[in-house]
Amino acid sequence: GYAPMLTWSANPVWFIGIFLLIPIWESFYFNWIHQFLHIPLLYKHVHALHHRNINIGSWSGLSMHPVEHIMYLATVLIHWVIAAHPIHVLFHLQYYTLSAATTHTGFEGLIVKNQDRLKLGTFYHRIHHRYFECNYGSLEMPWDKLFGSFHDGTQGADEKIRYRRKRMTANA
Repeated sequence: GYAPMLTWSANPVWFIGIFLLIPIWESFYFNWIHQFLHIPLLYKHVHALHHRNINIGSWSGLSMHPVEHIMYLATVLIHWVIAAHPIHVLFHLQYYTLSAATTHTGFEGLIVKNQDRLKLGTFYHRIHHRYFECNYGSLEMPWDKLFGSFHDGTQGADEKIRYRRKRMTANA
């Protein structure tokens, strides 16, 4: 009775809709919290542990400082405000923790019959581990493009990120 509850019988449209909105929220929250963790003080004492994984693998996705784990998993606190069912919270946690593993697998995607069927975002996140000031979010939503931190692996993106880094250090 402490958090609002959404049931199938009360509103089946929103019940299904929450499953579709969770990945959008997760992507936004992750981008925001990830940029926050790159503030120099937090980076040095908290997030640097995760970035020690230069050659990322699936276990490095959840290799974090305990403070980072708390911040990372706090995404589900949205369900204290937005009505949800316990199954939504379980889906949210599974989606969020499994995406941490899949974005660090070393595989760009699942290929079936010579076609890329499921993007896992590994290259996208590998670039983040290489350059630090880019690709804070996930491929599902365009947050990095909107916030100017997108890097697609090209020389042009390299130059853009270098310029962004110089501008950030000049303003600091």
